[in-house]
Amino acid sequence: MENKETNRQKSKPRFESTSILKSALHDAEMLLAHAAEYGIEVDTKHIKAIVDAKAKEQNETWTEEDEINLWQAYQTISKLVQPVTIDSIRASSESIEKPNGIFAKIFNIKRKRSLVRRSVRWYSGFALISMLFMLGLQIYSLQGTKYLSNLEAGINRLSEIENRTEQLMLMSSEDRSISMEQDRLTTERTEKIKEVESNIKLLESWLNFTYDIWSKSPAHIHDEIKASAEMSSYGPPDFTQTGGTTKNIVVIQQAKSLLIILNQYILPLMYGLLGGFAFVLRSLAVETKSMTYTAVSNIKYALRIHLGALAGLVVGFLWGDIASSSFGMASSFSPLAVAFIAGYSVEFMFRLFDSIIGTKDDKKGNDSSGSRKKN
Repeated sequence: MENKETNRQKSKPRFESTSILKSALHDAEMLLAHAAEYGIEVDTKHIKAIVDAKAKEQNETWTEEDEINLWQAYQTISKLVQPVTIDSIRASSESIEKPNGIFAKIFNIKRKRSLVRRSVRWYSGFALISMLFMLGLQIYSLQGTKYLSNLEAGINRLSEIENRTEQLMLMSSEDRSISMEQDRLTTERTEKIKEVESNIKLLESWLNFTYDIWSKSPAHIHDEIKASAEMSSYGPPDFTQTGGTTKNIVVIQQAKSLLIILNQYILPLMYGLLGGFAFVLRSLAVETKSMTYTAVSNIKYALRIHLGALAGLVVGFLWGDIASSSFGMASSFSPLAVAFIAGYSVEFMFRLFDSIIGTKDDKKGNDSSGSRKKN
């Protein structure tokens, strides 16, 4: 009997296992381990096929029948564990690193590493850096907006005081109430002038951060204007007075320009980028829990972050059209809120643009139908 069994084994053709076959065996073993860990029922014959294939691979006694059984078992288990795949299992599998560094070697600290952990750490770190940078820009913009609004309110009040003073001068000076009001306006004018000067200084100090980046200082601009005025006989004399009108005009105009750049371009871009990071981190949490994260997800997430930043920038560019369109609740939000929503949900941005295009087409259609009725 033993001779017959031996002859039967010799009659079966044997061949060497390829690297693809060895990789498939290892992957099938990982899928089987995942199914066992999560309580997924697998037919005994498929378990036996994988176990036999592993034993025969070690003994180098592969046959065609063994390979067929292995591929069938691999295919069946792959269907059973879906949506988990072998790529997602590889991405989630952890390897323990040896202690690295003096502190880690002393206390024998071993770190677990996996592709999922590395991706979570990378995206979380960059999201935190982007959020802190955006927060700094937001605080800087709010400061400038507050200084500028206080300055403009003070200038407007000074203008009202001047107009009222001129009106009182035309009235009878014998009326005591008029003289009392003139005294009150004079006192208020002095206080408002001090307030305006202090706001000018605050605004100038607020702009000091940007002078070496995108603009010249008011003193430098004043010197250039003064030099050109001295060379020419034209131009109002106020523009050559040191510390006079020129400096205030330059500070106000530079502050307005910088606030436009921040509020319409840079901050919407940052909010869109932050929205993209929020979407990526939420998707990472879901995929990590369901073990569906793969290495290909990094490409998808990188593109989503870039699309989020682009969506935020486009919202800043087109906010005038968005605010004037009849797109439900979009007009009730601030442009920065819409930029964040557009970065988080790119589909929302596309629906928003479709609404704008539809509104423009409806207006054109109404205009053309109205002109036809008149004709």
